[in-house]
Amino acid sequence: MSTSEMELSDSGGPAALKGFVYQNFVAAYYALRMLEDKNLLSVRCEAVDDVDAIYTDKVEYIQVKTTDKDSKWNVSEFADADTKSVPPTGQQRKNQTVSKEDSILHKSILCDKGKLPSYFRIVTPRDVTDSLRYLKTSLNTRNEKADLKAPLLKRLCSSVERNRPKKSAPFTSPNGNGVEYWLDHAEWEVIPLQEVLESRCTKLIRQAAQRKGIYLIENGDPERILCSLLNNLFKKGAASRVLKSTDDKSYLREDFIPWFESEIEHYAHLNNEHVKIYTTDSARLQAVLSVFFQDSDIYKEEKYDGRKECTGLQGEYHRRKYCYDLIARNLYKWFHEVLLLPNEIADNAPDKITDKFKLLTRRYKREANFINNLVAKALLHSTVRTTYKSQPIAANLHVDDSNSTCFDNIHILLNDHEPDNLVMGFSRIINKVDDLSIASIVTEFSNLLESEAFSVQKEKVLIAKKDNYLLDHDIDDILSSSSSLDKNIDRFRFVFFIGYESDHLSCNAKELVDGYEKHLKSELKMKFKSLVDKMISEDDYFEDLNVEVYLYPIPSLNSLVSEIKSQVELKWTTA
Repeated sequence: MSTSEMELSDSGGPAALKGFVYQNFVAAYYALRMLEDKNLLSVRCEAVDDVDAIYTDKVEYIQVKTTDKDSKWNVSEFADADTKSVPPTGQQRKNQTVSKEDSILHKSILCDKGKLPSYFRIVTPRDVTDSLRYLKTSLNTRNEKADLKAPLLKRLCSSVERNRPKKSAPFTSPNGNGVEYWLDHAEWEVIPLQEVLESRCTKLIRQAAQRKGIYLIENGDPERILCSLLNNLFKKGAASRVLKSTDDKSYLREDFIPWFESEIEHYAHLNNEHVKIYTTDSARLQAVLSVFFQDSDIYKEEKYDGRKECTGLQGEYHRRKYCYDLIARNLYKWFHEVLLLPNEIADNAPDKITDKFKLLTRRYKREANFINNLVAKALLHSTVRTTYKSQPIAANLHVDDSNSTCFDNIHILLNDHEPDNLVMGFSRIINKVDDLSIASIVTEFSNLLESEAFSVQKEKVLIAKKDNYLLDHDIDDILSSSSSLDKNIDRFRFVFFIGYESDHLSCNAKELVDGYEKHLKSELKMKFKSLVDKMISEDDYFEDLNVEVYLYPIPSLNSLVSEIKSQVELKWTTA
């Protein structure tokens, strides 16, 4: 939460906004656009131009002009430079009138000095005359107004060159671009009132919060967040260009997104009027198992295109006893996400509680016939959710073959700065991880990725996911039938969860041999390599896949499953 937060009253935010000037609101508007445009990397204040918007492929230099004249902007006011008188030189006998090259247009052209292509924007409360009307047309539709370009270009060139030395080269930017380049890359935006900018900003705040599953109080929370942002931008704009670096005068995307999310979370907790079906709050995401080993460099020397990562998971000992009961209690808390659909979780009406309990019980009873599968699925679900704060999709991606194999975990991994990813995983709890079981797992996985089956069946996820209950994402394009795995391979993560009995563990910690952890880690690496090597030996295409393997060694699978059954019986009537 920003230290500049306004007093928490309904009027505190709106009243304080009156103290900020038009230019601050323009900067705030562009900063807030980072919330919906991943290509917008940073917003600078008073660095090169009034506001600089830095994109992945361009820079937009924004001049904000708020002069108090009643008349509309014309070419002369915009492009004519001031002049100065200089003493005569050579054969001249009179003082010469020379352009200071300081008009708004001159200054805008001079901003073009970076490596990225330059674009320009003029933002004013006052409208423009017909002579400048061409600039109000969006660059995307300029071709429809092409007849207006030539006369405006001629007038702008005349103004820019007026009173410059006759034999000098045309006025250009440090990058060598002149008036026509500026005209082809510039737009003029008229926003008549500061209140319009304020409204645009608060709308972006509300929309971004809603995409995160948070509903802010109208006429209060969005305005207070905007006040905090404006104050931060004011400080950046006021920072000395000499004493401070460019970063000091910039709002970087990687800093702004976490700041904004902390702001909306703060007000969400205050208001308690938001709905999060699949929370991303770390305090509420309780892991069932902990990580004791992780290695993503095992295949470093192979230089595969796809990332291969091994993670070892473990339970805890308490008073020398392996904590099956603790694992069971924590896993029980995840069953509602695994067994209920999003709309069923969201429906918390008092009159539906009994029905929901019955539904949860009925689903568990159906799954209890395959309890090992349910436990494995729930353990993978909880691991992915706590590791990545993912958004799960309540659907199994079934492949219509005789074996009925399926991905039993599908999650969306939200990325602030890159396209979102899709986790597709399946899980197993088996007594022994040997060549036979590894071959079976690899065969199932290979069947899942058969091109025709995968392309057709992944559409089921597109249909099954309920966007109303998920945070905003951009994965629809990779799930369409026309989108191939090869084209989007970097956006998929294939995850395996394998729980197995290990000879290096015992139900009683007193029976563990010295150095068992070292042996356990070696065992994990060996089993991980056996799995990945088997995949690649079957098909070198798997070298390109991003593969994460979670291995969970345990003293006794029967003890774990028995404890989970007991835990459920304590909570539910399953008979």
